[in-house]
Amino acid sequence: MAEGKLHCKVTLCLMGDKRAFGPGVAELLEGVRRHGSLQGAARDMAMSYSKAWTVMRNGGRSVLTKQADIILARYEEMNEALHDVADRQFRQWFNDEELQKLQKMEG
Repeated sequence: MAEGKLHCKVTLCLMGDKRAFGPGVAELLEGVRRHGSLQGAARDMAMSYSKAWTVMRNGGRSVLTKQADIILARYEEMNEALHDVADRQFRQWFNDEELQKLQKMEG
C-alpha cells in the first residue's frame, strides 16, 4: 500500500458482559492449534506466558476444546465476511474516482 493512501480497517470483537473475543484471543487460539502448546502460541505473539495463561487458563499440552474450535471457526468466518463487506463498501465510496470528486469540491 502506498504511504498515506486512504484505507479501511475493520476489527471484529464479540462482546459479553465481562469478556471479549477479538483478534488477540483468536490469534492465541490459532497458535495453540498450530503449536499444541500455550507457550509456543504466546512466544509467536511476543506475549508473556503468564498473560496467555490468564487468557486460556489451561496447562500442559494445550489443545482446543470442541467448543473453542467451533467458536474460533465461526469467528474466522464472520471476520472474513465482515472484511469482504467492508472492502466492497470502501471501494464503492472511497475509490480513486470518488476521492478525486471530493478533492475538486469547494469548501
